[in-house]
Amino acid sequence: MVTDDLALATRASRGDQDAFTAIHQTNYKQVYYHVARIIGDKTEAEDVTQEVFLRAYQFMGTYSGTASLSRWLKKVATNLCIDKMRRRTVATVPWPTVVSKEGEEQESEFPDRGPSPMEKVLAREGEDAILTAIAGLPEYYRRVVTLHDVVEHRGDEVARELSCPVGTVKSRLSRAHNLLRACFPEDGRVIATAGA
Repeated sequence: MVTDDLALATRASRGDQDAFTAIHQTNYKQVYYHVARIIGDKTEAEDVTQEVFLRAYQFMGTYSGTASLSRWLKKVATNLCIDKMRRRTVATVPWPTVVSKEGEEQESEFPDRGPSPMEKVLAREGEDAILTAIAGLPEYYRRVVTLHDVVEHRGDEVARELSCPVGTVKSRLSRAHNLLRACFPEDGRVIATAGA
């Protein structure tokens, strides 16, 4: 199956429109439902799904065939959803510049104290598993967890956005966290989706 996906993706990356149409038709519904579960808005999910396939078309040559094409597309979708939710809530700030003695602007450089590339890969794999579990939560839990834990809103901001009391947010968050913990036993395996 993965070898078929790789062959199809390779053809699509070389400009074969029929191959890309086949990828789109085979995976559209699955990607749309995945996006809709994360975003929670059907109209916005349609726009994001189109963006997923546009991004997939641009980067199809990077598909390695180590996972199924549908899983690769879902990963692209998950990353776009997270970006979209962050853009919704985080104001952008211009990168600071420094003016040199010659009067030219140069970008400020900051020391890189971030995680190593390997740490990023491991964190991304864990993040994907957690986001998949969150996507499996019932909608009223998923929205609270997404706003509070993924987008990092405070409890009162979540309550205002969902038009419910702060106590309800705390209660749903606690129950959602218990459901998510059940998905990740101590040996690190993901045993079920949260809503199962």
